[in-house]
Amino acid sequence: MKKCLTALAALIFTACLGMETEIDIKQNGSGTINMTYRVSEELFSMGTLPGNEGSPPVPVGKEDFERTFDRIPGMEMLSYSEKNDGGDRLFLVKAKFDDLDAMTDFLDGQGRQAAIERKDGKTVLSINFDIDEEAIDPDMAPLLPMMFENYFFDFSVSLPRNCEVSYRDGDGVELPAMPYGETAVETRSVTFHSAMSDLFIGNAAAIVIRW
Repeated sequence: MKKCLTALAALIFTACLGMETEIDIKQNGSGTINMTYRVSEELFSMGTLPGNEGSPPVPVGKEDFERTFDRIPGMEMLSYSEKNDGGDRLFLVKAKFDDLDAMTDFLDGQGRQAAIERKDGKTVLSINFDIDEEAIDPDMAPLLPMMFENYFFDFSVSLPRNCEVSYRDGDGVELPAMPYGETAVETRSVTFHSAMSDLFIGNAAAIVIRW
């Protein structure tokens, strides 16, 4: 997720993109991921420029995901589809994972933005959604709220047991809440909603989920 966001950063400054991810984790650590990428037709049309015909300008094509899943043991794509929605192109992907290591490897293969650990008899998932500042052109930063207007980032995870949630800043210091976006915690689920622009200009912070 973060890995994909960072890779897209240089491209989406020219148009707009939104993301929605739903994860369902079962008792044995396996589960499914449903993802929807909302790409503006303006950005998608960049793929029709001379030399790029037929190639999406962002890595959300079926072959892109197939290559990604092929590199991760325990991940498999179940379905892929595309459709138009007003002025946007939607890419819908469903995949399954055999264990939590495969899931986090897909979300962030380098382990800096998404990590899983087992501690004191509980499973702990840490996720940092913000985009690395080095991926942002400082001259473009003030324009982000306007460029990403009406585009959002949504993330939800359903868990097999009751969960506890805490928050940390980029240095690992505990926070009372995420400094951007909205987080909702239910007995066995966590959801996070944010304007896409906040991922670029918000302070580094992580949601830590224990179950």
